[in-house]
Amino acid sequence: MNDELFNQRAHANPHDDSPDFLDAMTASPGREALVAELRAFDTSLKAGLETVSAPEGLKQTLLDIPEGILHPDTAVVAANDSFWRRNMQYAAGLIVAIGVLALVLQNDTKPMETMVFSHIYSELPFLEDDTPITLEEANQFMSDYVGKVFEDSEEMANVTINFSKDCWVDFDKGIRGVHLVMKGNSGPLTVMVIPNTPVERETSIADERFNGVITPTPGGNLVVVGEKDEAVEQFSTLLAGNINW
Repeated sequence: MNDELFNQRAHANPHDDSPDFLDAMTASPGREALVAELRAFDTSLKAGLETVSAPEGLKQTLLDIPEGILHPDTAVVAANDSFWRRNMQYAAGLIVAIGVLALVLQNDTKPMETMVFSHIYSELPFLEDDTPITLEEANQFMSDYVGKVFEDSEEMANVTINFSKDCWVDFDKGIRGVHLVMKGNSGPLTVMVIPNTPVERETSIADERFNGVITPTPGGNLVVVGEKDEAVEQFSTLLAGNINW
């Protein structure tokens, strides 16, 4: 399956579970990242739609709009059969679309947060890796892919690193970073070192499962994400203080 066909099918239905689609998806990290991002957006959109409700009386107001005001070519239709009545399903769709747009505009979308969670959910199996690696091994990945390393300090000596790899955090924008898994107090921590434009200020992020912190640094962003009861701020401060940007 070529990229054009895959992209069309992914955007049409990111939850497609047909064998040919899944085979095409797993053939490329970029495709997996795209599907993960689309699925995350789908989840966010569903949650947003569930919060959208029409004000009381809106439906009746639509029904009361006189025929011809919005569609002057409908004079041949019965006078009491308004345009909105005959096209209520489209009017409802329009209302929902406007509601979702308003929701997006009002909520100040967070592209970094969406990117981070999309990436984490696309690579959840890495959280199960509990084979420790050395700080030197982790720093090799850091040096190769983002040109930075963690300090060989006493604080870092007490940090257990279980996994490290390079990753396409944002394939469409060509942003490649380093993804690490560390041992937290309550479970595995996802740590991402991303050489992209730093956010304006330290930002807390969260979804139904995880809490996290995005910390701006001179060379990009440091992301630390853990389970709900994890002390992510503590680890973020420790790591930010020991990374050699």
